[in-house]
Amino acid sequence: MIETVEVGRESLDKIRLAMDAMLGVREARKDPNVLAFRGIKEAYMFCTGDRDLSQVERGGLYRTSEAIAASDFPNVLLDSMTKRLIQDYAEYAINDRLDMLYDAVPLGDYKTQNRIRMGYLSDLSTVAEAGPYTELAKPTDEKITYAVAKRGNVVTISEETIRNDDTGKIAQYPARLARAGRHTLASFISNLFITPPNYIPDGVAWFHASHTNLGAAALSAAELDVRSIALAKQSEKDSTNRLGLQLYGLMVPVDLRPTALDINGVNAVGNHFYQYFGANNERIIINPLLTDVNDWYGFGDPAVAPFLEIGFLDGYRTPQIFIANLETLGTQFTNDQIQYKVKYVFGGAPLDFRGVFKEVV
Repeated sequence: MIETVEVGRESLDKIRLAMDAMLGVREARKDPNVLAFRGIKEAYMFCTGDRDLSQVERGGLYRTSEAIAASDFPNVLLDSMTKRLIQDYAEYAINDRLDMLYDAVPLGDYKTQNRIRMGYLSDLSTVAEAGPYTELAKPTDEKITYAVAKRGNVVTISEETIRNDDTGKIAQYPARLARAGRHTLASFISNLFITPPNYIPDGVAWFHASHTNLGAAALSAAELDVRSIALAKQSEKDSTNRLGLQLYGLMVPVDLRPTALDINGVNAVGNHFYQYFGANNERIIINPLLTDVNDWYGFGDPAVAPFLEIGFLDGYRTPQIFIANLETLGTQFTNDQIQYKVKYVFGGAPLDFRGVFKEVV
């Protein structure tokens, strides 16, 4: 007899919470009134009313329990998997703080995105007494383009998994999907820095001597002084006026973590960056995906001078999960399986070179 969830006025909500708790959704586990399903078999039997498992090969879609007349087992499981994925995605640290590097924008389609960057006007001219006003030189513009790419896979739950009550396997799917999604985005962003693409307007590498954002010195407080000055001297397009950008953050491989933390945390003579990056190193990104043990990066405040944009289709910054739930088609019909699809659509490109630099040591 299934005793985990009581049927009643709020039975659907209780069933969802019990499924959430089974899959490790933290909010559900905190609730003392929620008892998690003990296994996927118990959850399936209660949700579908299929106590003898005679309909399991149909995905539990035909015999719906009166307790959840408005739902079914695959969709309840989908909802809980999505909650667990979003929870774990937010907590997975592989690209912790990488969102400091880019401007995230929602995109409505797969078309090539065009970003037009206009140059700046020069200083105003002095007008002589009774003299004419002269025409300002109009600024030129630059076009940056990129397109999103679709990424995804399918996850299949078989009849055997349900019958064998492989709860551990099911519960791990959302966490694994979250990890895969996070790692996919982190790799995409990291690779833009590791192997920089050309800056589209001039066809020159994003980090290049002609952009005044490429160096070859090891990470040190003294080199940060040098790079801070170079960053401040970056100039506006067309007007060539200095931007006066200030160093905001660092990104380093795990190998340079001690050096970066010492610079930020040790108040020594000649070190002008004591707690500069935050009392708790908030603006130091330790990126384990950076492959070179010596190369490092610095950047200005992206809110002041954006240098990278990542676009997410329909604004979904986490992967989405979908269900194939027609019992007469697809793997439910041919293979006795419930199939879920994970989908993640994003793309991006450098917007500017002035607010970021790289040191190739």
